[in-house]
Amino acid sequence: MITFKQFLSESVIYNKPDPERMSDEEHNETTHQSQAIKDGNMNVHPAIASAIHKFAQNKPSFTKALRQSKIQRVQKGTEVNNSEIGQSKSNIEDRTKVNRVKKQIGSGEGIDRPIILRHKDPSTGQTHHHLLAGNTRATTVGYGIQAHHIDV
Repeated sequence: MITFKQFLSESVIYNKPDPERMSDEEHNETTHQSQAIKDGNMNVHPAIASAIHKFAQNKPSFTKALRQSKIQRVQKGTEVNNSEIGQSKSNIEDRTKVNRVKKQIGSGEGIDRPIILRHKDPSTGQTHHHLLAGNTRATTVGYGIQAHHIDV
């Protein structure tokens, strides 16, 4: 039996990647997260924090990183910091956003892929994932969603 999350992840239509438009739309999120890190309200791996600060200060570098990103599915079991991927629907606070995305998917409209920063720590071998933008899209679809992965 197929679950609703599986149905969503298999039936999603994605917009053609447009790094310039996406960097315009998501740059404010990089600025917001950069400030949250500086204020001590967000704890991320230092390499990811450095990338967020760089993208917040230099929008062309963010656009370039989006152009070079790898589109890959988020695999089950992947822990993505700053995200509700894989959590129970009852844990999602803003149902209006989730319902908007579900409606968009059901209508056959495309959605933009979320943006995930990824860093493989050479000292531990552990890979860290951080959702930079697209939490509602990522949460609604859950594991299996395609995302822009930016290696930092």
